[in-house]
Amino acid sequence: MKTKLKAILHPRWRGAIFFFFFWAMVATFGPFKNIYYKQLGLSSFQIGILAAIAAPTMLFVAPYVSLLADRRRARRTILVWLIGLSAVLVVLLSIPETFLALLPVSILLSLTTAPFGPLSTGLITRMAARHHSDFGKQRLWGSFSFALVSIICGALWGRLGYTWMFITSGLLSLPVLLLALTLEKIPPSETTEQTAPSLLRVWQDKGLITLLAATFLIGIAESLYINFTGVYMDGLEGGKLLVGAIGGLGALVEMPLMHYNGAITRKLGPRRIIILGYLIEAIALFAYALLRNPWLLLLFSTLKGVGFGLYYVATVRLADTRAPENWSATLQSLVTAAWWGLAPLITMPLGGWMADKLGLPAIFAAGGIAALLGIFLLSIADLSGKFDETPLLTS
Repeated sequence: MKTKLKAILHPRWRGAIFFFFFWAMVATFGPFKNIYYKQLGLSSFQIGILAAIAAPTMLFVAPYVSLLADRRRARRTILVWLIGLSAVLVVLLSIPETFLALLPVSILLSLTTAPFGPLSTGLITRMAARHHSDFGKQRLWGSFSFALVSIICGALWGRLGYTWMFITSGLLSLPVLLLALTLEKIPPSETTEQTAPSLLRVWQDKGLITLLAATFLIGIAESLYINFTGVYMDGLEGGKLLVGAIGGLGALVEMPLMHYNGAITRKLGPRRIIILGYLIEAIALFAYALLRNPWLLLLFSTLKGVGFGLYYVATVRLADTRAPENWSATLQSLVTAAWWGLAPLITMPLGGWMADKLGLPAIFAAGGIAALLGIFLLSIADLSGKFDETPLLTS
């Protein structure tokens, strides 16, 4: 089966189809699991604990699994095993009905899924470069499938019941696993003379450290937006109708930006693209802090999707070019750890406190300020030439 798929699928399409099925699998389950927990009778505090498990695994587990995969040249092998284990755990998650029973299964599921992004992104970015393909044009299919499937499943699970999402997610993991087997390994000839990846040596690259710091700041903005925008819209008059449209429209508008990201980057450069994306996100978040009209906020949610579509692909590319090929998963895991690990770990409890004390508009203003601080860091590093130095490549 693996050989047939490789023969049928050109390398330029393997990453695109992998992202399509991977994000379809995520869309069947991820947006709805908290609703399922609420139906089981869990308190908001218990649901918050289950949701917070992902952050420390992204921060502490994903980088070391990715480092091991890079050192052993086993990214694809480890990714395939983790996909298989997570499929079993997702199905098992449909069995327990109490918080204490859900907790260990949720922890195991987070441990297996945390390295997904770094490992798959590391494989596909390098495969795209090897075959002169565009990573952004492949990644956009993930945004498309997430938007499409989340809208469809939102209607289906309301009628059929949320238990079906576990079975559907488990079944969709099968094509994801098969497609992961078609992703190309690094040829041994390309890594024999390259320096072994090391987390300690990352500190030598000041440009990369600046990028990680800026990614942490935009991660704060993203976490505040993702966790509180639905609650905010739901509380506005007429906003209930638009809660489901926010994520879908944002994901759809990312697609053209990802498609043309390569062409835009060749004209402006990756650092300026990231800064532009941060600026657009800051404008959208400040609009959320100031406006109360749900239809206007839907417009700015779409604008935020433009910002994300610009800076996400450029961030992946910029990190990938800072070190040799056998560092790829390690660097992507550090980006993921800053973005979806450390930032949510800090902002989830702090954001809740701010919402109670200062109100939800203050949450979005804080996110806008974090995005502006990211712009400041990147601009200073760019002007001082930090990104022109590539010690991990030249050593």
